[in-house]
Amino acid sequence: MMNVLVISTTFIPSVLLCGHCQLEYLEKQGKCSYRFVISHFIDKRDVDWADILVFLRSDSDIDAYVCRLAKKAGKKRIYVMDDDLLNVPDYLSSSPYYKLPSTQKNIRAIMADCDTFLSPSPVLLEKYGKDFEYSFPIAEPSLNRILKKEKNDKVRIGFAGSIDRAQDLNEILEGAITKIVEKYGDTIDIEFMGAKPDFVDRLGLTHLPYQDGYDAYTAYMARCNWDIGLAPMPHTEFHRCKYFNKYVEYASFGIAGIYSNCEPYTFGIRDRENGLLVENDTDSWVNAISELIENEKLRKQISDECLREANEVYALDVLADDYLEKISKDYVPVKGTSIPDLTFAKGVIFFKRVFRKVKEQGTHFPIWLKEKLEKKLDERRTLSRYERNKAELLKTIGERKSIFIISPYPSDPKKEYDRRVLRMDEEYEDYFRIYYSGEDRIAEHLQVEMIDSDHAQIVCNSFDMHQTEEILDIVSKCQECLIHGVTRFMRDKISSDMYKVFDLDTKTVWDSHGMIPEEYEKASNFHTAEVTGHIEKIFYEKADVLICQEEEEVKHFKKKYGERKDLEYRIIQ
Repeated sequence: MMNVLVISTTFIPSVLLCGHCQLEYLEKQGKCSYRFVISHFIDKRDVDWADILVFLRSDSDIDAYVCRLAKKAGKKRIYVMDDDLLNVPDYLSSSPYYKLPSTQKNIRAIMADCDTFLSPSPVLLEKYGKDFEYSFPIAEPSLNRILKKEKNDKVRIGFAGSIDRAQDLNEILEGAITKIVEKYGDTIDIEFMGAKPDFVDRLGLTHLPYQDGYDAYTAYMARCNWDIGLAPMPHTEFHRCKYFNKYVEYASFGIAGIYSNCEPYTFGIRDRENGLLVENDTDSWVNAISELIENEKLRKQISDECLREANEVYALDVLADDYLEKISKDYVPVKGTSIPDLTFAKGVIFFKRVFRKVKEQGTHFPIWLKEKLEKKLDERRTLSRYERNKAELLKTIGERKSIFIISPYPSDPKKEYDRRVLRMDEEYEDYFRIYYSGEDRIAEHLQVEMIDSDHAQIVCNSFDMHQTEEILDIVSKCQECLIHGVTRFMRDKISSDMYKVFDLDTKTVWDSHGMIPEEYEKASNFHTAEVTGHIEKIFYEKADVLICQEEEEVKHFKKKYGERKDLEYRIIQ
């Protein structure tokens, strides 16, 4: 069986969708052995173990060094790119990093030492694929999708995208959305998730906070239940090189999308079949949005086709085998290879980075170094505070029937603890029990005593995988357990198989935004359907006080579920 190692500088949705989810699925099917490692943590054992190395958006010194060693050892090497990392435009926040000569040099070196190139973008394949022995297209799968779309009382319209997209929305959609609001008023809902264009406040539209983590993002998308999705795209060379992943996301939830009539959307959208293609002018967008608002039949036809494609064409089980076939093209096993230890090389690379940073910062380097050291010292102080908080949480087990654990490793544990635990005890002691989430999506995760308390004696929200033993220690002290949310990524363990990591029994309740691993769904004694999909509504109906971070969240609850005269609404910044 082939051993496949994926290497990347960080774990972002691109890594999840362009390699990790496919290989994780294939390993469960017994078709390969799979590991993922962050570049910073890679060691000799990882590379010696691997038959095939997949460098996913890799751009660091250590990536380039490892790729060179793997080439000398005769191992198969694949480079995966879903954005034109060598030509990132200036207005994106990541541009300064990708424009560094060192970053550009590393990317080119890794690509030169790889024999296969994979990309979901036909433009990137044409642009860079000719420099490799093999180049293949891949498709990003639809991971968290629905089977049937629920009907809304009125037409709901939305946009989901990163905060960097605000400029695009201002330039392309401001005029059209202004006219749509004037034309339809309160008969429609319009929401913007993540990016917040300037016209949102002016028009009194709803802004939803950016969702950190792909599971949280798609779970939020499912709850939004939009009828119409907006997907404007500028006509630029950089955007041509992207993938039409916005279509896959919208299709996963039966959202009839309206897309700019340009690449990459023209690669996947068939006009009036699985979406609408429009020119980037105000009248075209107004006409398209109006048609989908008024033509329910067309909207449903597009929605149904989207769901069909999401569940048939873009399903993970359909795409995973294709991925394996492409990365293993002409793969020949190499026996008995071994690379040098990486410890010394990492040290050399570290000092090279320091000298490079001195050159980049110039006379500003002492100030930069001071800020860097202060940050490191604060991280060490944070660890100490975290240990104290951990002890306090363990102590609390024996003092309360039900508790809520804030994220055990926030950036500032004392601040989080004071704000979310002590403040709740002191300020709301007369209220029905309230449990406060450790994440920023507070309204979503309000833990009021609403689930049958026989099932939930301890509620645990997102935490890092390196805290597995500590969480297990806490869980072992409880007869029943509700794990709500997802674990955050650490090294090569991912939250999607937390049951295996924890070896939890059937007394455990799993509610990971509805993404319970299929093999454990029947074993759980508390079905996720009873909570997931209705969790927001249940929280709202059971609460004595609603605590939000933004006025927009309060508006969201009032608009979606109706205003409650007996409920106290609080905003805590």
